[in-house]
Amino acid sequence: MPLRALPAILGLLTLLALNAGCARLLPPSPSIPETATLPLPGTLFLADGRHVEPSELTALVASHDFILIGESHANACDQQFQAEALNNLAQSGLPLAVGLEMVPWSAQKILDAFRRGEVSLDELEKKLGWQDYWGYSFTFYRPVLAQAKESGIPVYGLNVPKDLLHLIRTNGLESIPADERGLLPSALIPPPPPQRAMIEEEYRRHVELMPDRTMEAGFDLERFMTIQSLWDTQMAHVAIQRRGADDTMVILTGTAHVEYGHGIAYRLALLEDAPRILSLIPWRGGPVPEPTAGDFFFYCPEPPRRLGMLIAWVNDQVVVTGVIPNSLAQAAGLQPGDVLLAADNIPITSLKVLHTVGVQAKSEQRPLLLEVLRDGDQLTIPITSP
Repeated sequence: MPLRALPAILGLLTLLALNAGCARLLPPSPSIPETATLPLPGTLFLADGRHVEPSELTALVASHDFILIGESHANACDQQFQAEALNNLAQSGLPLAVGLEMVPWSAQKILDAFRRGEVSLDELEKKLGWQDYWGYSFTFYRPVLAQAKESGIPVYGLNVPKDLLHLIRTNGLESIPADERGLLPSALIPPPPPQRAMIEEEYRRHVELMPDRTMEAGFDLERFMTIQSLWDTQMAHVAIQRRGADDTMVILTGTAHVEYGHGIAYRLALLEDAPRILSLIPWRGGPVPEPTAGDFFFYCPEPPRRLGMLIAWVNDQVVVTGVIPNSLAQAAGLQPGDVLLAADNIPITSLKVLHTVGVQAKSEQRPLLLEVLRDGDQLTIPITSP
């Protein structure tokens, strides 16, 4: 089934990998009609629209050291695709490992116990301190973890522990004593110029949303750049440390760490000699995906947003980054830049808090009361569900 709004891309013989050492992927593909229906969620394809069969993905395990699969952390379709992709990759019969952005390397003993059957999937969320560290719904990631367990694939935490992250954010990497560094990288690898430009643009958006609080926190551009570099360098470093000599490491992480080869892949290429890297990027529909963004793309539509607001973690706070027109959030008067402090007097320390309290308010047929910080003033904004 071809893709809607994908024009024919003439002269494209094959997609090339983004990083040195990657092999050619697949043979030439036919051009794609400009009008067609969207594919089914989870469909894998090339930038020119040609669909990729699961067996083709399976065949690529042998020729790659790292397979990076991007995601949106709040889109269950992405995690379902990752689980299915992991199943397809396992069909190769070759040794695999999974690396997770969502878990710090300090929690590795718990992941090892899960693999041995000493910790069940139902116990894993609490044992890992998932909500405190990650915040996004553990339910979304259950299929991935279940598939890894079923296929006998070891799972590794790649990210920096929260206590070290706070110290590095405040005082820099050099402030961490040698005996407390664990799997921290010896040095941070700064972003390549194209990624730096993207990070600068992201930082400007943060400043526009909450200028006073950004400055008060001392969250300047270079510190912002340092944290972004830390995440990418940290995950690349641990992935290399954890990958067996003959393994293919499948890294599951946010799309921003994968696309265009700027994030983790760039650091892998500097830390290891000519790693063979494959990248898979989610596509939401709309404009044709750029061929340079990734090697493969998979279709997963945007999830519906119940309240009609887009939110993000900014400097350990929940910030409204957008309000959907004609939504409950717009009707209530929420604005981009609002900092969400509490919901029904419960501090919003994770996205789960906002979800749980919102569901409870709806079930009790009463407004959800949000405590909001706006331009230095604290407001109470009720959101009423129909």
